[in-house]
Amino acid sequence: MPTPEEVLNTASRINLNIPEAHVDDYLQLLTKTEEACALVLAQEDYKPKPDVARFPRTNIHRPTGKDNPLNGWAWRADAGDPVDSSGKLLSGKRVVFKDTICMAEVPLLFGTDAFEGFVPDVDATVVSRVLESGGHVLGKAACENFSHGATSSSSPYGPVENPYTQGFSTGGSSSGCGALIASGAADMGMGGDQGGSVRIPASHCGIVGLKPTFGLVPYTGILSSESMIDHVGPMATTVLDTARLLQAVAGDDDIDDRSAGAPKPADVPDYVSAVLAGREKGVKGMKIGILKEPFDSPHIVPGVTMAVKDAAERLRALGAEVEEVSLPIMSVVPAISHVLNKLGSAGTRQGRQVGRRGLYLNDYWDQLLPWTQAKYDKAKYFVTGTAMSSEYAWGKYPVAYGRAMNLARKLRDDLNTTLAQFDVLIMPTVPHPARRHIVWESGPAQWNANAGPVAAFTSAFNLSGHPSLTVPVGFVEPMAIDCKCPTVSEIRLPVGLMVVGKWWDESTVLCVGDAVERSADWKELHF
Repeated sequence: MPTPEEVLNTASRINLNIPEAHVDDYLQLLTKTEEACALVLAQEDYKPKPDVARFPRTNIHRPTGKDNPLNGWAWRADAGDPVDSSGKLLSGKRVVFKDTICMAEVPLLFGTDAFEGFVPDVDATVVSRVLESGGHVLGKAACENFSHGATSSSSPYGPVENPYTQGFSTGGSSSGCGALIASGAADMGMGGDQGGSVRIPASHCGIVGLKPTFGLVPYTGILSSESMIDHVGPMATTVLDTARLLQAVAGDDDIDDRSAGAPKPADVPDYVSAVLAGREKGVKGMKIGILKEPFDSPHIVPGVTMAVKDAAERLRALGAEVEEVSLPIMSVVPAISHVLNKLGSAGTRQGRQVGRRGLYLNDYWDQLLPWTQAKYDKAKYFVTGTAMSSEYAWGKYPVAYGRAMNLARKLRDDLNTTLAQFDVLIMPTVPHPARRHIVWESGPAQWNANAGPVAAFTSAFNLSGHPSLTVPVGFVEPMAIDCKCPTVSEIRLPVGLMVVGKWWDESTVLCVGDAVERSADWKELHF
């Protein structure tokens, strides 16, 4: 039961001065809260039950050394139909999941060793749907520490290596998915995306990645960052396989309220057929807007500009009408994203998850909390920097989060107005190719500087909720700052083009992405 001291300590935390005569009154109120919490916590938690009898998990282990050459694996675990099976949507496909996605009986690291030993007892909706669709699950792909950061340097188990060049980032935070799929260790995977974490590693690793419309794919059973920008999306080596995986996992699951506006699984469009039909129809007559602001960014490197504009010309040659369009609010996007991400995700990591109906992964937070200095030390600087930024901003600018949310809605409305004139918009996915890994021993400022503007373009569509797809369009040289020896000048790194469409119109986005993919062999294009 609460004590008078706890009453006064609680009051001091909210700057409330309680008269001595009222201490007993508040003690009664807190006692009611204590009793209510105790009664709620005495009830069995209500969770979906995984079908481990139908889909047993075998070969559960953490690969090391030569079995994990890129550090892309968090855990290996086999489940689902044999790889040589047939007859289902994902038959024969080897699938990995970002290690924020719960798979019952398989440990979940969340990219950290701040604490260890968490083993989920639920399957995320996307895991259940992949298994039911005939996919063979290979396990969990590494992610950044607490899934926070757009590089691939913060895992305590070592940096995730770019499959094209050791010593360079895969991008993050779905870093392991990018490495495993691009290297051929897996055919496809599900990543998480709060600011670009599907599309950035897809771009850096030369694969395809889709952030679907907000809510199209349920987030049930996935550790959250900031619920208003949480997305989970497919990654694969081709647009067609990306469509195939999307078709398997999309649709409201009647648990996650982010998906309340999404179609039921039976009503999800046939994305595979849409892509195949798009090949017959082509892009002739489509109106494609090429967004001006990313090319005006001081951070974009010339090779990225050339690669994306070359792809735009190929679309024009195929009969599409391609014209430049401006969206001035893009200049404010990094600041909006910064406020929502920092102020929202830090609260989540403190256990203050509120405001949504869905499955709360209480077991995880019960094991993590409270934070200690030792845990912060292991979480590294993207996490500690976010915690500091959040505490500072909530104390000094308490309405900044609300203003940013309103501006995110303005961004959505401005995009809707622009997309009323076009079928899709295109732009660079990331302003530059993969960077060198952050030096582990460097300080918070250097970690932030190295990550830099990597999410400057992608984060806009987490804020607005629009679907966006990245497809590889060629190779470019590393940035000059990353050329530390003569042989580096021979390195070529992938870059991506991003296609953005209307809410719920993944079919058109995929068709345009497929047209870009099929218009040239991107691996033969060097800029």
